[in-house]
Amino acid sequence: MCGGAGTRLWPASREVRPKQFLPLFGERSTFQDTILRVSDPALFERPIVITNAAYRFMVIEQLAEIGREADILLEPIRRDSGPAIAAGAVFAESRDSEAIVLALAADHVVADTKAFIAACRQGLAAAESGNIVTFGVQPERAATEYGYISPGKIISGEVRSVVKFVEKPDPTTAADYIKAGYLWNSGNFISRASVLLDEYRQRRRRKCAGGQRRCEQGRT
Repeated sequence: MCGGAGTRLWPASREVRPKQFLPLFGERSTFQDTILRVSDPALFERPIVITNAAYRFMVIEQLAEIGREADILLEPIRRDSGPAIAAGAVFAESRDSEAIVLALAADHVVADTKAFIAACRQGLAAAESGNIVTFGVQPERAATEYGYISPGKIISGEVRSVVKFVEKPDPTTAADYIKAGYLWNSGNFISRASVLLDEYRQRRRRKCAGGQRRCEQGRT
């Protein structure tokens, strides 16, 4: 996912060239580093890039610079991560009905690629069993700009169930979360495309149940 405007990092990041396309931490952009992290054909298929229509040429140019190709989906308007992940899952399922999707933000910095790959392999095993897997990050400070995950029992290896998700807390609550063993929520996921899309459909049904007339009027 690389369609965001990156305005929180202004003035370095601007709408015409947002942070995911900037070489902020080395010679390559974080978008390029993200693509390279998932380039091992033994584990990953051809990547699917979801971006804003305004950034399509930047995506093409930056892929060419690192010698990589991808399927590119263009968002007609920005709708944040949820719809972008859904669009990617639909496309992945059209390529392979048994597809397992790894949804990644293109502006994340991953210092230990080997650890990332190991986490993907463990997450893949859990996703194959029908789970939706999210990546938790060990907190370095009581951050208020991130959501948090309360981890539960061990499923296998380092994969654990999720007790609950909590949104961005105040400083005191964030410190309490860290003491309680909470993790930062990275917002990256692994799941079967079919399982993920079923969750979207169930969510829509629940919304329709609470507002039937509005859903009937907006049905497509």
